[in-house]
Amino acid sequence: MASHATRRPEGRKRSMAVPLLAGVLVLLLVGQLVATLLGVGPFAHKEPAQPEPEQPAVQETRVEDAAVAPSEQAEPAPAPEPVYDPTTDPRNAEFAVDPNRTEWNFDAPETKTVYLTFDDGPSANTQPVLDILDRYGIKATFFVTNINPEYQDMIRECYRRGHTIGMHTYSHDYAQVYASLDAYWQDLGMISDIVREQIGYVPCFIRFPGGSSNTISANYTTGIMSELSQEVVAAGYQYYDWDASCGDGAEHTAEELVEATKADTAYGYQSIVFLAHDGAEKQATVEALPSIIEYFQSEGYTFAPLDRSTCVPHHGIGN
Repeated sequence: MASHATRRPEGRKRSMAVPLLAGVLVLLLVGQLVATLLGVGPFAHKEPAQPEPEQPAVQETRVEDAAVAPSEQAEPAPAPEPVYDPTTDPRNAEFAVDPNRTEWNFDAPETKTVYLTFDDGPSANTQPVLDILDRYGIKATFFVTNINPEYQDMIRECYRRGHTIGMHTYSHDYAQVYASLDAYWQDLGMISDIVREQIGYVPCFIRFPGGSSNTISANYTTGIMSELSQEVVAAGYQYYDWDASCGDGAEHTAEELVEATKADTAYGYQSIVFLAHDGAEKQATVEALPSIIEYFQSEGYTFAPLDRSTCVPHHGIGN
């Protein structure tokens, strides 16, 4: 009895092991089936590996060979402005002082003409005067000095823009200029050298400080204007006084200068050589200039620079 009881548990263990093993196998087969359906596992279907496409070789492109779209092309650099050479200006031969040319015009032009003239420059005010003249398309005349030597190059700039250059003496110092005949010629020679340096020749146009009618010169040399007025013409120059002025020889506001211009030109001359100044203290002249120009335009005048055909204005000699 004891031995039979002992063998029964072993038989039960063997009978239970078979179903367990079968269950494990079923679970493994089901898991493998699921993995195959999901595309994983050792039995999953796999696409054959595709070789990677070859990358085309990168061709090195030189900058100079690259084609640039028209919109990307750089704008060509502007050609440098040619340096102005005053010696090639055709006015040189016509305007140069020449003792063999003694014919001058004293008859008024057929059309009403204003010859704007500016004394005592160049200075810091010369550039704005030039800009105003450019704005109105007007050419004028500058009787230059060396009062402000740092602006000597403006003589060339005035000439380059088509304006006439005349000489008003080097120092504009009455005591020095009118000390003697020799003193005047020495002073004129110094400003002549500066002008020649700037524009390539000595022009024939001059203006006496104070005009030919000035009497202050008598304080230094009696009768000097009577002699100078003849000597300069004999040497090939011509001196130009003026027919009217804006009155800027004294200190005035721009409005006063415009009113003075209207009053001084009320006679309605056919030809007007008009006196103004572009010296360092003449800011009011710069401010008044546009109104002065527009006034003359409203009166039917045209504008011109001095040349050899201009009607020459002479004052009565005062000394």
